[in-house]
Amino acid sequence: MGSLSLSGKISIVTGATRGIGKAIAIQLGQQGAKVYITGRTLSTQDGVCLPGSLEETARDILRAGGGVCVPIQCDHSKDIQHLFERITAENDGRLDIFVNNAFSENDILLKERGKPFWEQSLNMWDDINEVGLRNNYVCAIYASKLMVPRKNGVIINVSSAGASMYMLNPAYGIGKAGVDRMTADCALELRKHNIAFVSLSPGPLSSDTLMALSTK
Repeated sequence: MGSLSLSGKISIVTGATRGIGKAIAIQLGQQGAKVYITGRTLSTQDGVCLPGSLEETARDILRAGGGVCVPIQCDHSKDIQHLFERITAENDGRLDIFVNNAFSENDILLKERGKPFWEQSLNMWDDINEVGLRNNYVCAIYASKLMVPRKNGVIINVSSAGASMYMLNPAYGIGKAGVDRMTADCALELRKHNIAFVSLSPGPLSSDTLMALSTK
């Protein structure tokens, strides 16, 4: 990120306990932003940070030279209004950077791997796209409500190459294509308010899920 300074900026990264979300949170912290991070696992055990926990990410941000990091335990399959209420209360309604990364697909993808879509659980769609496409949309609404009055901000959806090519299964691809469509349409409406809305499609990475699927 070079000499970019985000000093004084307020940011949120959802799903920041592992992988892409964690890496983005560390970079934001290194550049001086105050970083709120969300995830389902908060704590340490016997004084040791649990792998994939919010406290582990917060520790790594500080080790990387980051400043203020605020872990918030949050299940994005449920109402996440309290997350934005806390941001509003603690920052006078200010939010500069919002990263939509929370995604909960691991268990069902591993369980149903190798099956054609018509033989997979009917829960596949909801399990992939509730904490995914739907949650991204809901979070974008709340983030926009904070950014629009100030005429400033950026929202980033973490998408995937699966939006334009087959990857994992149809429900996954449809969800990611929806994320990109949502990004384009929301960006159109937010542009006049000086707010950017973009999709980030990372290249191949060694996530726990992809590594497990590759061993099939």
